[in-house]
Amino acid sequence: MAHYWNPKFIALYILFMVILNFMFRVDWNDLAKLYRTEEPPPANISRFEHGHVGLVYYKGTLNVGVTPQGLYLSIVAVFRFGLPALLIPWGAIRRIEPANQLFVQRFRLYLAKPDVKIILRKEALEPARKYLAAQGIEWI
Repeated sequence: MAHYWNPKFIALYILFMVILNFMFRVDWNDLAKLYRTEEPPPANISRFEHGHVGLVYYKGTLNVGVTPQGLYLSIVAVFRFGLPALLIPWGAIRRIEPANQLFVQRFRLYLAKPDVKIILRKEALEPARKYLAAQGIEWI
């Protein structure tokens, strides 16, 4: 059991975690270059959501909100390190399609720029219906 406390093992583990963390941040950071926000979360924020942002599945760590300006996304504070909140304008969403999984209705959002897909539950997107309709996107 003492071999787990070997300094080389600990250093390799830390290096692996840093590399893994960097790889998972790529899509979120691409979005942050365009859609980073300092706005406080909207009143209708849905916390601890499950969803995909790019290749990463955020299991219970995603906050989703809807504002007249766009879709607000953030990570719960414990896991947020270095991942800023996002406010994606409605005009940046070019298409929505069903991405259902077993008994959960979900939708895949395709962004015009960058090429990152977002998958969220229908209930989290429900308040966005009128804003998406104004963009000519019917999704249900």
